Amino acid sequence: MNAALNARLRDYRMLWRAAVTHADPRMSGVIRWGAIIFVIVLAAAQTVNAGPREGLATLWTAASVLLLLNWAWRFMPGAMKLNTPVNAWLVPQMRQRLVELSCLVCLAGIAGFASAPHADTSALGLWLLWMVIFVVGIGLGAAGHRAAEPIITTLCFTWFLVEWLPKELGALLSHPVAVVLALPIHAGVIVVAVRAMFPQGGERHWEMVAKRLRWVASSGQPDPLVEQMASKQTRGWYGRTLRRDSARRDGRRLALHALGPTHHLGESVAVLAILAVVVTCTGLFSTWRADREVTAGIGWLFACTLLAVPVLYSVRLARLQPDLAAEQGLVRLAPAMPGEAAAFNVQLGRGLLLQALAGWALATGAALLLAALGAAKPEALLRVLCVACIILPVVAAPLRNHASRIGSAAGMAATLLLVSMVAGIVLGLALNALSGIPALPVAALASIGLTVVVVVRGLRTMRHAPCAFPAGRID
Repeated sequence: MNAALNARLRDYRMLWRAAVTHADPRMSGVIRWGAIIFVIVLAAAQTVNAGPREGLATLWTAASVLLLLNWAWRFMPGAMKLNTPVNAWLVPQMRQRLVELSCLVCLAGIAGFASAPHADTSALGLWLLWMVIFVVGIGLGAAGHRAAEPIITTLCFTWFLVEWLPKELGALLSHPVAVVLALPIHAGVIVVAVRAMFPQGGERHWEMVAKRLRWVASSGQPDPLVEQMASKQTRGWYGRTLRRDSARRDGRRLALHALGPTHHLGESVAVLAILAVVVTCTGLFSTWRADREVTAGIGWLFACTLLAVPVLYSVRLARLQPDLAAEQGLVRLAPAMPGEAAAFNVQLGRGLLLQALAGWALATGAALLLAALGAAKPEALLRVLCVACIILPVVAAPLRNHASRIGSAAGMAATLLLVSMVAGIVLGLALNALSGIPALPVAALASIGLTVVVVVRGLRTMRHAPCAFPAGRID
């Protein structure tokens, strides 16, 4: 019995390690360990502010959610590659072990979320049901199953109907006895769905493989609406800017034009405007459905969603496009460009930094304006500004050794963001416990200091690095 159990556990370990190797190890490590550190710091903050039960509940719930996210983000895509139609027929034991491992991980995450010592369990039953459906939809989507799209679409467009359900029904589903009785039902749903995620060959299996390939191929393509509104509509602006910078022989701006028209600040402004309209409509809809006082209390969080634009914009600036390598190399021949690699890199680095700072300033101003239009109080506006300062170190992501193709721009941005949040929260909570100073402004000031440090270090790195636009062959 023990030998059979040990052999099964070794199979699970081997399949898990084989499945998770498809992801970028550097980026996965940054996100995984950064999320763990952030959760520990958040749980410590909850313990200090609300007691040990809240901190334990936060830690327990976050561990369960992180387990499910690892299953969906890292394990499932790799497991689909292992369970090819040929392997499903030739190695049926591997398929069986993949099904068992997937079920065990999902059930462990759901059971962990259900058993966490939540302070308020009035909506636990509905949250469990939502999480089970979400996990099933994500897993079927990773497998390429045809049922994934209707499940996820239905889940996204019917979430607002939850508040229309009778409160008695929510209380009944959240009763401890009901939660315990519902767990076997959730387990049965997960088992049925996981078996559908791992078919054993046949035409349906080949159809799912083809659908996954189409989704992967289309994931890198720009959205048609965003392409039309955020790119085509800004080409006139980009053309005028290019002609003006060429006439002025502005070397710093000409180096930025070598990145292509998609890195133009006008596109970031257009995307910011589209997102602001979406956030405004969401806020108005929430105000119509919920109490205005409740919406006003969390309205500043809606405004903070605009701050995702400068983060993504900084990541895009940090990734010098390999598709335009020939054009980028020819830019060095322009008379306005410095001849030495150090001077050229410093000029390019300052241009990238100013461009990233401009995107951050525009997003911060838009977030403050949106919060002010939503009748936010001065305390809420200060929170928005503090959150904007916490993400400020991301503007230093473009300042790196661009001649090296080893580093990851997204990994560097994620590292800067996590270090800023964790260090700021730790310092803010420490000063709050000692002197009663609010934690969020302290975290914002710490992030500003971190920004100065990483910017100086990034400029020094670019100064000592090889030329960011290496010259290549013109075939």
